[in-house]
Amino acid sequence: MRRRVGRGWRVVVLIGIVLLSAPAVQAQGGTPTAPVTTAPITIEGVALRQVLDAPVPVYLTSTIDDEKARWMRDAVAIALDAVPRVTGLPLPQQRLEFYLFSDPREMASLSGQLLRASGPRVAPECFALAVSGTPRRGIYCQADAWESAAQALDYVVHELTHQVEQGDGAQRRELAQWFNEGLAEHIQQLVLREHQPSYAARDRWLREARVASALHTDRLPRLRELTSNTRWQQAAANGWGGLLYAHSSLVVAWLADQYGLDRVIEVVRRTSSPLRFDEVFQEVLGQSVGEAERAARATFEAELLPRYPKGVTVFESDDPSEKALHFAVVGFQPREWLSKEYRYVNGAPADGVGATGTQPESERTDLSGFATWRWTRTSALPPGLPPRVELTVRGSEGSLATQSATLPPGP
Repeated sequence: MRRRVGRGWRVVVLIGIVLLSAPAVQAQGGTPTAPVTTAPITIEGVALRQVLDAPVPVYLTSTIDDEKARWMRDAVAIALDAVPRVTGLPLPQQRLEFYLFSDPREMASLSGQLLRASGPRVAPECFALAVSGTPRRGIYCQADAWESAAQALDYVVHELTHQVEQGDGAQRRELAQWFNEGLAEHIQQLVLREHQPSYAARDRWLREARVASALHTDRLPRLRELTSNTRWQQAAANGWGGLLYAHSSLVVAWLADQYGLDRVIEVVRRTSSPLRFDEVFQEVLGQSVGEAERAARATFEAELLPRYPKGVTVFESDDPSEKALHFAVVGFQPREWLSKEYRYVNGAPADGVGATGTQPESERTDLSGFATWRWTRTSALPPGLPPRVELTVRGSEGSLATQSATLPPGP
């Protein structure tokens, strides 16, 4: 999402430095991260805290706790190095600012005040203001649903990719929106594989399972029809958002596998007025968008359908700190209510919760017959039993599936 605003703005710096008091924590790979040092600052009448030990301007509202402040600061530092390195696209020369709000309401209200314009009409986790020459160009995020440093890095890398896609051009680069979002998701995957491999593996599993479900139910949207941001946002608002991002990311990953990431990035470099995206795409990659999408779909059908048959799929993390199992139903009936039953191998009920953190448990499939959730055991494993659980899922329209999984360490 992008906003054009007026050029006049004021910054008032208030004297004082605050050192958030939490101790250093262990980042990926065991490297300790330092506490966040901040100072109060007022921008456009909004009272914020500026992170003093960040490589670029990072601003937090007073309601952001020290843990999420660290996640944001560290994510920005990683992304500023990784995104230009992976894409080969330089950071914009214009100053970039990063803002973190506590929830969607605060982001909508305060970002509108900062930008002297209305805030986002929907409630995204983040949005990028990426047109060159726009005051307050940068990335605006809300941390309400953030549960880890990996999740913060996910969103920051995605939005910074939009910034390097745009570059320093005064006019918005007219990339097709499916390509714009798919490339940002693909770069996010590549960076997360380096820095948060367990998170990246689960994210890839989720994308593949979601697209497989849409293939099973023949509900995979045509990306070539989603060229404008308006049409993309309309489709997302109508319930297709998760699938759109998953599908577009896998198509861009397929393009990178077929032609190399450098040629995919060449499409970005060469798309600008008067050269249209479709023309550049065909010239650089040697086939039309429609031909590429059909070829990618054929690959997905050959690879994903056997890997994710209709039923229940489970992601079992190799991260020793992971306490939850991640389940998904694939190829059920669209908008089907779900009931779930968990049992040990002896048939005894397994106690647990299906909603952990900020994410509610899925009680119904989406428009493609897909649903995903986490499940955490809440009681000790009965003596003498192997650490296995069997899940049976029944749908209100007759779908039925069973899957077993190895339990992670628990209570």
